[in-house]
Amino acid sequence: MWGTKMGNNKVKLRTPKFEELEYRKKLLSDMETMFYNIGYGDNDGTGCIEFHKNAWKDWFSRWVNNVPERYYGYIINIDENIPVGEVALRYVSDKNSFCVNIIVEAKYRGNGFSEQALRLLVDTAFSELGADKVFDDFPKSRISAEKVFKKVGFKRVSDDIVELTKQDYLRKTEDII
Repeated sequence: MWGTKMGNNKVKLRTPKFEELEYRKKLLSDMETMFYNIGYGDNDGTGCIEFHKNAWKDWFSRWVNNVPERYYGYIINIDENIPVGEVALRYVSDKNSFCVNIIVEAKYRGNGFSEQALRLLVDTAFSELGADKVFDDFPKSRISAEKVFKKVGFKRVSDDIVELTKQDYLRKTEDII
């Protein structure tokens, strides 16, 4: 279902072209957007992540069109046909599962884009990548993320991990239909 609408979605997922990576650079350098990331990794306490142009080619070859190990896409606001965030999946062999990544630009939050994009991403993981389980790693204290992931069907399995099995996802999808 890549790049397609599900129900009354306001967003779709689209794989960016190399020349469109400027948006990713902008997204990762926005302090308001990346505030949730403070305290993780080496980001000078801002939460921001450097995405230098000289690293784009290598990053692009690892992340874009590298299915089934990885999936990367922009969250596109259908009405305006502009990116409002990004999503990614990466296979983690020791968990035999795909790790989910979703970032919605701060100025577009509160519009339902996160939940819709997460549903599309999960659908991609299960129907296109053959995943049996997806997970994300974030603390319970991230209330907004907790709420969105729970709506999509994820369950908290530890202090830092939420996960969703394909079986639970299909069951929840059948309940909606």
